[in-house]
Amino acid sequence: MENKEKVKWYIFLWDVFMCALGSYGGPEAHYGVFSSIMVKKKKYVTEEELTEMIGLYALVPGPSSTQTITAIGYYVGGPILALLTFLVWAFPAIVTMGLIGVFFIHMDQSDAWKPIITYLPAVAVAFIIYAAFTLSKKVLKLKMDWILYIIMLGLSLLLVGYSMWVVPLLLMTGGFVFLIPHIKDKAVTKINVKPKWYILGIILGLALLNEGLRTWISAPWVVLYTSFYRYGYSVIGGGQIVIPLMIQDLVQSQSLISLHDFLSGYAIDQAIPGPLFSFAAFVSSRSFAGTGFSFAAGLIGGLSIFLPGILLVFFMFPLWKNLRQMVLMKHFLKGVTITAASLIVMTAITQTYQLPGNFTVYGVVLVSTLLLLTKKIPAPLIVIAAALLGFIL
Repeated sequence: MENKEKVKWYIFLWDVFMCALGSYGGPEAHYGVFSSIMVKKKKYVTEEELTEMIGLYALVPGPSSTQTITAIGYYVGGPILALLTFLVWAFPAIVTMGLIGVFFIHMDQSDAWKPIITYLPAVAVAFIIYAAFTLSKKVLKLKMDWILYIIMLGLSLLLVGYSMWVVPLLLMTGGFVFLIPHIKDKAVTKINVKPKWYILGIILGLALLNEGLRTWISAPWVVLYTSFYRYGYSVIGGGQIVIPLMIQDLVQSQSLISLHDFLSGYAIDQAIPGPLFSFAAFVSSRSFAGTGFSFAAGLIGGLSIFLPGILLVFFMFPLWKNLRQMVLMKHFLKGVTITAASLIVMTAITQTYQLPGNFTVYGVVLVSTLLLLTKKIPAPLIVIAAALLGFIL
């Protein structure tokens, strides 16, 4: 990378904004944009350094692509630039999805707009099926991979409906299944940098405080903030993995949002550039329909879900040079990603089953999935076409 002292922050942040505008879909698509702009075009980091950061933040809870680009900001200009990087990357998407949540409230008051979301849940299911297929194809290589995958798929179909904690528990279990056989393979890497334990303490302290707040205070704002902060530290891998968690908690347990609205918002989120975690702003805004504070709720939910993951960047980045040598983490990550793939398949199965049972809806699912697999039609155009189809039919 060029001399970091010579990098003008406003130029770097503009490049971050360009990354945000060009990033659709999940982390894998985002990384391609990062490589094009941050590595090949501007040379802020090398390809090897970017790959190491991607691997590191795939290991820890939170939105992995958001953590990666925030870490690039940390590398270029320190913690203040890292914070600005996060805001430039994520805040536009949070605001946009929060406003869309407000728009859904106005749709409730006008039948003229309601057709726009008729087939969006079907498109959302297509995105989930596509994510399940692509991730499964990527991680399933060996017989043991398939065994864990099938077992976790069965367990998720049986258990996820009972508690939101089943999702992180299955992810951790899958990681340990692959980690334990390799415990004696390598000595633990010596950490040469003193960790900033106080940051980890803040993350855990807030988690414990939030659980206490949920127990003693039932105010909607408290439930909103604590719920999304919990999601932020409960998933490893990012936006796709948090969907089954949100459905179980917000739709089924708390009934804060209908499944139809949830899936419609998720489909729209695929057409909005930036991190998928911005979907939290839509869900929060929609959940507070009719209160007069819908947009403010969207901002709170959107920022809350990112908070633990961004704090983890400030804890993990100084340890980067050491952690990249820890081979054991790669085994743990492999088990986590296989389990994550099975959870997305579970979500695809359950949400397909809950769609309205007519040929047009399932036709939209099939056509949208095939278009996504061909990669010839951009995701935003598929979403727009489905919205127009609602008006036509």
